[in-house]
Amino acid sequence: MTGSRKIESFQMKGTHHDYQITVSIPDTTPPQNGFPVLYILDGDAYFILTNEILRLQSRRVEKTKVEEMILVGIGYPDTDVFHSYRVYDFTTPAIEEHLPTRPDGQPWPAHGGADAFLTVIEKQLMPVIREHYPIDATRQALFGHSLGGLFSLYTLFEKADLFAEYIAFSPSIWWNNRAILAKEQNLDKHLAKRLFIAVEHTEQKNMYREAYGLYTRLQEADRLITIDFFASKEDNHMSIVPTAMSRALRFLWK
Repeated sequence: MTGSRKIESFQMKGTHHDYQITVSIPDTTPPQNGFPVLYILDGDAYFILTNEILRLQSRRVEKTKVEEMILVGIGYPDTDVFHSYRVYDFTTPAIEEHLPTRPDGQPWPAHGGADAFLTVIEKQLMPVIREHYPIDATRQALFGHSLGGLFSLYTLFEKADLFAEYIAFSPSIWWNNRAILAKEQNLDKHLAKRLFIAVEHTEQKNMYREAYGLYTRLQEADRLITIDFFASKEDNHMSIVPTAMSRALRFLWK
């Protein structure tokens, strides 16, 4: 049986702020081509959850269909769950009038740094992971939820070749008056990429409609992208993550 894992952590400087990177490695001999890798946005919130799901399910791969992989959590120093820096990192520049009032009534923190954050991932973080861990560079995936899900879509549309697989839970397509939808056409129809979308279908009706609309458009017959879509009427914006994560892990490299 497998399932034992080692966890390492280090800080990395970015152009706007620092990051806390946490890496989980299977404690077993790597495959000849290395392990696949899943990069986890909002690592402070979702790294431990994903690691435990993977640790348990990878013990019986033949049953669960969840294989061993390396996890890379991208978080922020001295943060329990969600840091305001995530808003900067995960979003494109926005017109303030196009942003809704925040639930807490506070002004929006700095935003619009998605392009800079993508450069940090591509030019700083991924080279470090390639150098220090036995990875299969052809099998790398990106996970994000909410604004992180928006960033997953942004990366798919702007730089699809960076990852082979993309996971977007409850993507905030509404950001900046749905500006992300204008980038759909950037996606080369001949790219054989894979995308998993999960969304709650309860209080967030608009979020569901936008996610499902994107799913149906990207399913055009002349596209090579493979997409899976999961919606739950029994979940909310936060509970969709533990509910759908096992499905997402089974989707990877299927």
